[in-house]
Amino acid sequence: MSQLISRVDYVDADTEDKMYEAMRDKFWYPVAYSDELTNEPQGFVLYGKKLVVVRLDGQPVVFDDQCLHKGTALSLGKVVDDCLRCPYHGWTYDATGAIRRIPAREELSEHINVKLGSYPTCETSGLVYTCLGDPIHPPPSVPMFDDPSYQFLHLDVYEWDCSMARRLENYFDFSHFPWVHDGLLGDSNQPRVDDYAVERVGGELRFVAGPFPEFTDNVKNAPTADTDGDQVYGAIKRYRVFVPNAMQLNSSAGETEDYVLWVCLAPVGPERTRCFTYQGRNYGLDHGEEFMAFAQLVTDQDRPIVESQTPAQVPITLPEEMFVKGADLALLEYRKWLLELAGLRS
Repeated sequence: MSQLISRVDYVDADTEDKMYEAMRDKFWYPVAYSDELTNEPQGFVLYGKKLVVVRLDGQPVVFDDQCLHKGTALSLGKVVDDCLRCPYHGWTYDATGAIRRIPAREELSEHINVKLGSYPTCETSGLVYTCLGDPIHPPPSVPMFDDPSYQFLHLDVYEWDCSMARRLENYFDFSHFPWVHDGLLGDSNQPRVDDYAVERVGGELRFVAGPFPEFTDNVKNAPTADTDGDQVYGAIKRYRVFVPNAMQLNSSAGETEDYVLWVCLAPVGPERTRCFTYQGRNYGLDHGEEFMAFAQLVTDQDRPIVESQTPAQVPITLPEEMFVKGADLALLEYRKWLLELAGLRS
């Protein structure tokens, strides 16, 4: 076997499912954009579980999306006096999940001592998070998100038919840039990926890679649109990968310009992923719509490729999947860490 190629040997045929389940209770997962969570409840699915998120008393709360009376989805309800009211029979719950009102028999309201299933929540860097268990790391956050010299805008929430790991790997799979994003974020005439180093810091993988050839006929690299589109420059990419489900990418667009891609993911199920995507930058602040169109274009280019990968979960038991040493180092280190977290590798 060529020394440029490495295979990863893992433990058994159930590894994918074991790893998926092992991630369930250990981490924070995004459930809503902060600026879109008001006093209107939002339903969502996390690890196959139907949940609802809403602001009560100004703070986000997450409950089981099921009224204790007849099982109606509370995400169809509304907020009344800082309580969540079921749309079916008006049962009303406070921010702790306790019953506050049973309209059909008001005298019973104070005597039913049961609560909705609820989950811890927190809010940072433009996202609302929940956890289904006891998280081993704090929620991921981006320090420049609150820097007034940056502008952050987000895409609509979207879901892809792939595993969370497949989606996250796409962002730091450097070898795909010249092929999927040829003429934009890569050049098929210059496909080589040079060596780079990867380190673990807390709950993160950190690495700096490049330079990668990028073109200047787009708003990311020439926000004033007055640059010759034939020009190519070498982009340096600085990554923080928050294992297992988030990523901050700072990509140079000039000597002082900083483009930031801030991504966080949540599993709907083992083969479907809910995606939250911010793009931010400290330049071109009057070109917000163009930057959003750019971010959407790159996302749309990636989608059919990632959704076509089989199996939908990362194929950690398939001996035919190989890693190119050096070029795929970040992918390899990410998968190794997932297996360690799942107790499947020492």
